[in-house]
Amino acid sequence: MIQQQKALLRRAAAVVPAIALAGGLSNAQSTGPEVELSPITVSAHEGLGIPRNSTGVSVEILDLSELRKEGIYNLTEALAQVPGVEIQPGGGANQRGNFANPVIRGMSNDTATLPIIDGMRIFNTGGSGLLTGNTVARTDLFSLGQAEVLKGSQGAVYGGGAMGGVLCMETAKGEGKPTTRLFNETGSHDSYTGNLTTQGEKESLAWFLSSTYTRTDNDIRFANGSQPEHPNAGEYESYQQALRLDWQANDDNSLILTYRREDSEYGMSGLYDMGFAPVEYYNRYTFRTNLVTTKWQGQLTERWGSSLMAGYFGYDATLGTGYCQNLRNVQIEWNNAYRWCPHQTTTAGFAWNRSDFSVKSGGEQQSSDHNLEHTYALFAEHIYRPTEQWSSSLAARVELSNLYESQTTVRAATSYRFNNERSRLFASAATGYRAPGSFQHSSSSFSSWGTTYHGNPDLKPEKSLSFDAGIEHDIATDHTFSATFFTLRREQAITPDPIDKANTTYCNADGHWTARGVELAMKGTLEQAWNTGYKIAWTYTQPKTSDDRQIPWSTRQTWSAELHTSPWEGFTTGFGLVAAVGRSNYVDYSPNRVDNYYSLRWFARYQLNEHTTLHLRVENITDQRFVTESNFTPAYSMLSSGMGVYGGCTIEF
Repeated sequence: MIQQQKALLRRAAAVVPAIALAGGLSNAQSTGPEVELSPITVSAHEGLGIPRNSTGVSVEILDLSELRKEGIYNLTEALAQVPGVEIQPGGGANQRGNFANPVIRGMSNDTATLPIIDGMRIFNTGGSGLLTGNTVARTDLFSLGQAEVLKGSQGAVYGGGAMGGVLCMETAKGEGKPTTRLFNETGSHDSYTGNLTTQGEKESLAWFLSSTYTRTDNDIRFANGSQPEHPNAGEYESYQQALRLDWQANDDNSLILTYRREDSEYGMSGLYDMGFAPVEYYNRYTFRTNLVTTKWQGQLTERWGSSLMAGYFGYDATLGTGYCQNLRNVQIEWNNAYRWCPHQTTTAGFAWNRSDFSVKSGGEQQSSDHNLEHTYALFAEHIYRPTEQWSSSLAARVELSNLYESQTTVRAATSYRFNNERSRLFASAATGYRAPGSFQHSSSSFSSWGTTYHGNPDLKPEKSLSFDAGIEHDIATDHTFSATFFTLRREQAITPDPIDKANTTYCNADGHWTARGVELAMKGTLEQAWNTGYKIAWTYTQPKTSDDRQIPWSTRQTWSAELHTSPWEGFTTGFGLVAAVGRSNYVDYSPNRVDNYYSLRWFARYQLNEHTTLHLRVENITDQRFVTESNFTPAYSMLSSGMGVYGGCTIEF
């Protein structure tokens, strides 16, 4: 029976591209309830529902449902489970709700990893270098239906900001009969999370509505053993809402509307040694975002499908007294797919982005000639499938901006399945770029914390070149092993350049920054042994500059593992592990080593009946205390949160 099911899956995997291409830009649909389709990759190939096992692009699809069952409810913790990804802090400690920068395959930069939510690029060249870190730090999993990670420059066909990777996310779509779910969890460090979700579909309309409230005090500690005196230090509080409406107007046309909102506050605290006594500081960070998108998808002819998306993203942040950031993005994107024959399809489109970014410091507007950006892009991809087992693609994007000269990115990928579908070889190559921010590229200056920062009009965009090659193999029924070799090289890296202790500018680094290494992963299930499942991944990276130094904000090794089992019906328990070795950040504008670490967790859930489920988890079981980010004064570096116990219930009706 198992072999018959696997045969059905293989057949489904073979026909999904044909279904997707025939359907234009819409995702592949199941041909019947008895056929379970393979996971699809939407982000790797613009608009086409191609299965992951048919693409040569290096991409990881997060199983959000399983992650939530394991007690992982936010994007930061979810990304830590992805092979080759580690989360490092930015602007403070790696605490819940504060900035969190994803390190993908040893290469990190807040403006090198692009978040995309519901098709909207959460990015700005105008100077905001905090969007990725803020998005990762505070996005919850309750509202997401799909999340993917494109590694290296594979996603650079989305344009600037995607040089190191892409985080592609979609608000969940309502499915099936109407249901309502109420989630509650409380625990250590004055933590509480509550979520209310209602979703379903009726006739041609599907809806999804989610509202989440989160708070915690983050257990702030310093390396010298002291704690902040301010009562609200490390306190995080957030309200988030998400709405999605899908209307199937007829067999050939559908409309999608999404709305996401966030209101969050974080109590940023720390210590500085001013030469005679440590001085504690406290700032209240506030964040408000609004994201609205609408998308039409249509099948114009039997061979031609089209979609039109329009979106708005607003971001308002107050980072301490008198310092504010405001961003207003508008995006329009038109995409088309044309199926020439069963083996060849071309997608092509046009995108326009308007980004207006402004900063107020000390209550005064910090103006620049380049705070308003218009970007125009033309993109295309051709997919060729000479056989059911072999698929190749070639993609390119040309981007024009009023801030810098035109840039072109390309990507080629191939995938081949063999050995009775048990093995797959895949490879890809891609280019990317990162443009300097408007302030970095201007002649303006501003002062903060005793340092004056100066722009540099001579800055050039940095470029990247990425290669991947790997193999996936079913070593036994329901047991898969994969190995991926990769390299990513950055030229003209944009980096701070100290003039003296009180002045800093920006420059293009000499030589190159290169990260190369290997990802090894294995996962499987043992259905006959209490339905036990496991996964383990190890990534080894050599992130070095051309003068043999470690790249700032990089990691040499990452580990992730998880084991779960269900000894009796309705009950599941397991352990999880994340670890990192050879971490660096930036102190005095040079790489600085940061503590290695590991964190072990335990989780359990028990379904009392069809309506009620109990869950319990213990984080950082061994109470590890490691420095998350170095301070200029090492004794006042912040430590990770200690052991925490959390429990609650989910009611669904």
